[in-house]
Amino acid sequence: MMKKVLVIGAGVSGKAAIVYLEKKGFHVTVVDKKSSDTVLPDTTIFSPFNFDLVVVSPGIPKSHPLYKTALEKGVEVVGEMELALRELSNRMIGITGSNGKSTTVSIIAHILQEGGYKARAVGNIGIPLLSLVGELEPSEILVLEISSFQLETMHTRKLEIGAILNITPNHLDWHSDMEDYRRAKYRIRDLVKEEGAFYDGFLDNMVYVHKIAAHFGIREALFEKALASFKGLPHRIEYVCEVEGISCYNDSKATTPEAVSYAVERLEKNIILIAGGKNKGCTFSSWTDSFRGKVKTLILFGASKDVIQREVKIEAPVLVVNSLEEAVEKGLQCASIGDNLLLSPGCASYDMFENFEKRGEAYKQLLCERKHDKKRYDHHCSPD
Repeated sequence: MMKKVLVIGAGVSGKAAIVYLEKKGFHVTVVDKKSSDTVLPDTTIFSPFNFDLVVVSPGIPKSHPLYKTALEKGVEVVGEMELALRELSNRMIGITGSNGKSTTVSIIAHILQEGGYKARAVGNIGIPLLSLVGELEPSEILVLEISSFQLETMHTRKLEIGAILNITPNHLDWHSDMEDYRRAKYRIRDLVKEEGAFYDGFLDNMVYVHKIAAHFGIREALFEKALASFKGLPHRIEYVCEVEGISCYNDSKATTPEAVSYAVERLEKNIILIAGGKNKGCTFSSWTDSFRGKVKTLILFGASKDVIQREVKIEAPVLVVNSLEEAVEKGLQCASIGDNLLLSPGCASYDMFENFEKRGEAYKQLLCERKHDKKRYDHHCSPD
């Protein structure tokens, strides 16, 4: 009898699962918030619930009615990445953490490539692992970015190396509390082979890269050369352009308060900071200290603007606006020559944008338009 599989969520991860399962000859039923001719609404009630397997996309909580029903019926629930682990025999490195995952896996892959290995960064960075099944060379090393959402449904021990970079408050609108979030992160330890290596010292991310490079026999001189040639990822403290003497940076990937503090620390003082979006259950009070002496003006937009304004107590002006376009306009008005305009939201993008990439691209487009606008800005800053 043909195996029946329910896929919950038809995003990037879900689509990769659908293609894989259909190639395997399974009967696939798909539900999603955005239904279509071939995709059912995710509120569909199945009676009887006669599926052999349920595949959930990252971010689908256990409280979802169909997820709950599967658990109650004893039906196995997995994610796309778990299905891939069961298929692949490549050497794999798994990286998780609250901040810095994408950059770290990209650096590791780059250093391995410079060291003569075939390697690629995949997973939560934007390339579903399952989409590579059947296309990889056996010698390729896979550097996996793994989120807490993905770890919830992973079980197979396939990692040669696993590492937790850091754990700070994040996704607390999804996890029940900080302990639940921490528990999810530590599931990566159970994915490492018995003879593999697991790092959880919460060291500087460069220390992990050092350790992993050494594991693969890459000498210090080559490591330093490879590191120097690495080009940063977009939307991570990315220099965009200069507008009338104002240096503009895009850090749209910063979706936690800690990531914003890191960006502020990296830049010189006189920062005009644009922040806000959909809160992931975090608090912003730590910004009071980390912004002191660095942030010249704080501009807030999005669903969390009022919460941030209440929690952050700084001497600098705090402006509340209604859109990213208005935030950029105000930011350039407030800035003087030599200042830094920084988009580093500290929040998810889903209140106004499809994802952090779309938010970052919109910001860069606005700057591009302003850069080529012939009018001059009156450099002033007022909360009206």
